[in-house]
Amino acid sequence: MLARKYDNYAWEEQRSYVSEDIRQKKKENARRLLRQRIMLLAVCLLAFYLVSVMRSEAYISNSNTLVILKQQESDLITTNAELKIEVEKLKSSTRIAAIAQNNLGMQVARSNIYVQATTPKQNPYDGYAYAK
Repeated sequence: MLARKYDNYAWEEQRSYVSEDIRQKKKENARRLLRQRIMLLAVCLLAFYLVSVMRSEAYISNSNTLVILKQQESDLITTNAELKIEVEKLKSSTRIAAIAQNNLGMQVARSNIYVQATTPKQNPYDGYAYAK
C-alpha cells in the first residue's frame, strides 16, 4: 500500500511538473504572440506613415510645378500681348506707305485715293425709300 501511495505521489508530482511546463510554454507562446502582434502593428503604422510622407512630398512637388507653369503662362500671355501690339504697328498703312516711298521710290497714285470719314453720316440710309 505504501508503494502504491508513493507511486501515486510520484505520478501526481510528475503530472504537476508536466502541467507546470505546459503552463509555462503557453505563457511564453502568449507573450511571443503578443510581441508579434505589437511588431506587426508597429510595422503597419510605420508603413502608413511612410506612405503619408511620400504622398505629401508628391503633393508639394506637383504644387511647385503648377506654380512654375502658372508663371510661365503669365509670361507667355504678356509676351503675346506685346507681339500683337507690335504686329498692329507693323501693319499700319502709313508705315507701309512711308517704306514704299522712302526705300522703294514708289509714289501714291492720286486717282486711287480714298478718304476715310471720321464722323458718321448725318442721315444714314437704311435701304428703304421714304416719302417727303
